[in-house]
Amino acid sequence: MNTMEITAENILAQQNQKLHAQTLLMIEKLRKQREEYGYISYSEYALVRLLNAFFEILSPLDEGIESLSDLEFDFVDKSKFDADICVRIPSLLRKYKGGEYVSVIIPKIKNLISESFLSQKGIISKIETVGIYVNISFSDSFLFDSLGDIFAKKSQFGESDVHRGEDVVVDYSSPNVAKHLHAGHIRSTIIGQVLANLYTATGYTTHRVNHINDRGGFGFLIEGYERWADLLTAYENKNDLLFAIYTMYRQGEKLAKSESEFLSLSPEQLQELKKFYGDFGSYQEFVAHFNDFVAASKERFSLLEKGNPKETLLWQDMVKWSLADFGEFYDLLDIHHDYVLGESFYAEMGLNLVMSLYEKGIVKLYSEQVAQQDIAQLEKAFADGAITDKIYEAAISEIKRDIGAYVIDFGNFERLVVLKGDKSSIYATRDLGALKYRVENYAPKKVIYEVGQEQEDHFMNLFKAARKLGIDDVDFRFVYHGFYVDSVSKKKLSSRDGASNVKKLITEAIAYFEKKYEDSQFSPDEIKSIARKLAIGSIILNDIKQDKKNPVAISSDIQEACRTFEESGGAYILYSIARAKSILAKVPAGETPTFEEGYAESLTNLEKDLILGMDRYPMIILQAEETDNPALLVEWALMMCRLYNSYYSVQRVITEEGIQKKAYFITKAFAQVLENAMNLCHIKTPERV
Repeated sequence: MNTMEITAENILAQQNQKLHAQTLLMIEKLRKQREEYGYISYSEYALVRLLNAFFEILSPLDEGIESLSDLEFDFVDKSKFDADICVRIPSLLRKYKGGEYVSVIIPKIKNLISESFLSQKGIISKIETVGIYVNISFSDSFLFDSLGDIFAKKSQFGESDVHRGEDVVVDYSSPNVAKHLHAGHIRSTIIGQVLANLYTATGYTTHRVNHINDRGGFGFLIEGYERWADLLTAYENKNDLLFAIYTMYRQGEKLAKSESEFLSLSPEQLQELKKFYGDFGSYQEFVAHFNDFVAASKERFSLLEKGNPKETLLWQDMVKWSLADFGEFYDLLDIHHDYVLGESFYAEMGLNLVMSLYEKGIVKLYSEQVAQQDIAQLEKAFADGAITDKIYEAAISEIKRDIGAYVIDFGNFERLVVLKGDKSSIYATRDLGALKYRVENYAPKKVIYEVGQEQEDHFMNLFKAARKLGIDDVDFRFVYHGFYVDSVSKKKLSSRDGASNVKKLITEAIAYFEKKYEDSQFSPDEIKSIARKLAIGSIILNDIKQDKKNPVAISSDIQEACRTFEESGGAYILYSIARAKSILAKVPAGETPTFEEGYAESLTNLEKDLILGMDRYPMIILQAEETDNPALLVEWALMMCRLYNSYYSVQRVITEEGIQKKAYFITKAFAQVLENAMNLCHIKTPERV
C-alpha cells in the first residue's frame, strides 16, 4: 500500500475493513461451534414421538390430514377431565359439521387409536369420547419411562434440531453513543438475549448483533468537547462527560426556542450559561451565540463525514469511552454480543446502495413537481371524502418535509426517505446498508430487530424496501417492546428517574437481596453470589413474563422497584429449583438410586401432571421461538413450580424407610428441566437459598 495522506475517510475505511474481516471470521467461528456443540433430534422426544404416531394412525381418515398441524391436541387438567390429552381434527369438523362429526368421525378416531400399537404396547391406558373430543390417558409406565429422556440429555434436554443449518441475526440493545443507558435498554437487552437463546435452542446458528448509534449528533459533541472540555473537569467517566456536553447543548437549544424560559433564569443560571456560550447581554445575543455554536457543529460533522483526521480520531475516542461505560452494564447482566457494529460501519454501504437503486429507478428524487402531483391527488381524495382532514393534513406535511430527498415510493402516498437531498446519510440509509450487508454475509433465514415500539413504522417501511430490492427469502421481523412506565403515574420513565439508571437499578437490586441474607449462615461470598442471581433473575423474569408489546410498570423509587422484582415470580422459581436441589443433596453418598425403565409403581394425578409438563418442555421452547414470545416459557415455568411445590407438600423424597425412588426421580427431573429453562431465560440458579 502506497503512502497516502491520512484522512478521516481513510481512517474509517481501514477501521471498517478490519471490522468486516473480523465479522467474517466470527460468522465461520459461530457456525463451526454450533456444529461441534451438536444437536438433539426433536422427533426423538417421547411426547413428540407420540404425537407423530397419532398423525400416522389418523392420517388414513381423510386426504385433508396432510401433516401433524392438521391435528389439534389440548393438554387438559387431569383432575377435571380424567385424561391427559384430547384430540380434534378441525378440517373434518368443518367438513362434516357437528352432528355428523360426532356420529361418524369420532367412532373412527377411537377405533383407529384403540387398534393401534399405542394401545397394544400399553402406551395408552384409556380412550373416551366426549362430544367432539377424544380424550386419551397415557399409561403410568410410559410417563415414568419418559423421565429417561431428561436424565440422558441433562442440560440439553429441551433443545432441538428443527432449524439445523439455518442462521438467524438478532439485533438488540443498540444504545446511543454519548448517552446514558436507561430502563428501556434493559428491555431490549434482556428480551433480545432470551430470544437469541431460544433460537439457538431450536437449532439455529445465532448471531447476536449490537447495532450502536455512533453517527448522529457528533457535530455537536465534537464542537462541544473542543469548547467545553476544560469547563467540565469533574467527570472521571468520559461517557458522563459526553452526556454533560449533550445536556448543555440541549439546554441551549431549548432556551433558544423560548424567550420566556430564558427570562426566567436566575442570575446564577445565566452566569453558568455564559461560561459555555460566551458573554451576552440579551436574549437575542444569546440566540446569536447559540446559532454560532450550531453552525460550527454542522461544520464539524461535515469535516467528520468528508475527511478530517482530527474529528475522526476524536470521534473514535468518544465511541470507545461510551462502549467502556456500556460494558459495565453488560458485565452486570453477563450479556455479550458477538458483533458490535456501529452505524458508521454501514454508512458508505448504504449510500452506495441508495445511489445504485437511484440509477435503477427504484429510488427517486422527490422533486417539487412530483410533490405537487401527489398534493393534487390528495386534494381530490379529500374533496371526495375518501380521507379525513387529519389524514390529509398529516400527508401534506410529510410531502412538504420530503421534497428534495431521495425516496422509495410504495404507492398510496407512502414512501421511505432513504437519503437527504445533499446526499447526507440518515437512519434509513444506514439501516438499508446494514440490511443488505446482513443478507449477503450472514445468509440468514431470519433477521430479528428487537427495538422500541416507537420505531415500528420505520422498520415496516424498511422491510417493504427490502422486498423492492428483491430480497424475498429472508424473514425480517420487528419484535418490539413496550416502555417502562411509572407504576403510579403510568407515564414513560424519563432518563432522570432513579429506576431508569440501569447500572444503579441492578446494583441496588443486588444490595436489596444481600440485606435479606444479613443474618443467614452463608459466607459473605455466598451471599453475594446468591443475591446477584436472585436480583438479576427477578429483574429478567419481571420483564419477560409479560407481553413484550405492553408497557411494564415500575416504581421510580428503587427500593419499591426491587420489591416488585422479588414478587414477580423470578425469586419463586429460583427458590423452587433450590429447594429441589437441596433435597437431592441430602441423599447420602452411595444411596443414589439408578434410573431404570419399566418401574411398576403407579403414579398419582399430581405426579402425572408434573411428568407430562416436563415432557412438554421441548414443545414449549419451539412454540416460544416460533412466536418470538419468551412469556410462554415463563408461564410454563411458573406452572411447573406451582405443581412441584404442591407435590413437595405431600410427598417426601427421604423418609424413615429410605429413599423414595419415584419422588427422587421426579424431583431430580424437575430440578434439571427448570434449571435448563432458566438458562434459556439467561438466569443462573443458586444451589441453595
